[in-house]
This record gives sequence, structure tokens and C-alpha cells, in this order.
Amino acid sequence: MLLSKRRPIAAPRQADAQPDDDHEDIEHDGEAGSSSPPRETPAAEAAPAAPRRESGGPEQPQEPAPPAEYQGRLASVIAAIGAPHDRQGLAAASVEAEKLDQELTAQFGGQHSHTVNIREIRGWLALVTGHPADAARWYLHTTGLQIALHGAGHEAAQGSVARAIHTWQRVKNPADVVEVGTGLAKVVTAVLGEDGEASRYIQGRLARYQAQL
Repeated sequence: MLLSKRRPIAAPRQADAQPDDDHEDIEHDGEAGSSSPPRETPAAEAAPAAPRRESGGPEQPQEPAPPAEYQGRLASVIAAIGAPHDRQGLAAASVEAEKLDQELTAQFGGQHSHTVNIREIRGWLALVTGHPADAARWYLHTTGLQIALHGAGHEAAQGSVARAIHTWQRVKNPADVVEVGTGLAKVVTAVLGEDGEASRYIQGRLARYQAQL
């Protein structure tokens, strides 16, 4: 099947979300079909830290768009996310996203851009429906998949890890902060480096919440 080279439908950064109230927000450079987000982070621990890609370097190729038979369904899920006060619409979108995850995984496998894309959308859905810990788990999971597909230095991995950090900042339950943050710290080190602002922020927030357990 020939695939279009247009950029796929994907979850953008949630720029309108509020930062964690226990710390200033930071800027970042850069099991299939389950109703719950995966808790593992494939390929993240083994990945070396990514070097920064110099501006003006070769442009990284765009991911192929999803097959035409899925595009309308994906668009309807994203449209529901754009109406966050319609709880019934969001519930239906969550069910549809789970079905799409199952179908895309069956057709393309777990490590494919189409599968990663729908799981990013499921993370976005978790965030807008008030489940930031689940959203962070989804983005942590997709970051691991992006590393396996493209390497830690790829902008797709950097985008996913930025979303993981952003959603983790919204998590308030200490047990969830520590559980997700422990995995996040490893992935951020792999993608952004251990000496960067993001790594320092995560370690500091982890220490504060660990003290509450």
C-alpha cells in the first residue's frame, strides 16, 4: 500500500495547560489496545544520551500520513478533544481511540509511526479528561517507541518526551508523581541529557514528592 508523505495527524503540545503549581514551568528543546496506558518504557534505558541537533542541519523526513481508511476516524477523535466540555463526546472518542489502537497495531505492529501516533492521541485524551498521570504514562511509552524507531536524537523522541514532562507536571498524587517520574528521569536523560534543565527539574520535583510518601 502506498502511503502519502504528508505529516500524520498527531497530538500537538498542550500549550494551554497550566504548569505545576509547586514549580515554575520549564521550556524543553525539543500492550496494544489496552484501556490503560502501558507502564513500561521500551528502549529508553538502553539508549545513549542524544546529542543536540544543530540548527541548519539536514531536515528529518516527515512521517507518512495514516492510511485513508483511518483518517476520518482519527479526525473525529481529535475533533472531540477540541470540545473538552462534551464529556459524552470524549467518552466516545476514548472508545474509538482504543479500537483504532487495536486495529493499527494489528495491521502495522507495535513499533510503527501509525501505532505511536494513536497512542500519543490517547495520551492527549487522558489529559483533557482529567487523568494527567495516565497521559504522562502514555507519553513516556511513546517516547520509548520513538527512541526504538528513530533514536534518542530524533525530533519525534524529543517531542514525545516534552509532552511527557508537561503532563507529569500536572500530576499531584505523590505516589503517581514518583512512579511516573522515576521512569521519566531515565528517558529524559536518554533524550535530553543528564545535565540539562529538564533533568534537574525532574530530580528536584521527585525529591520533594518522595519526602511526602
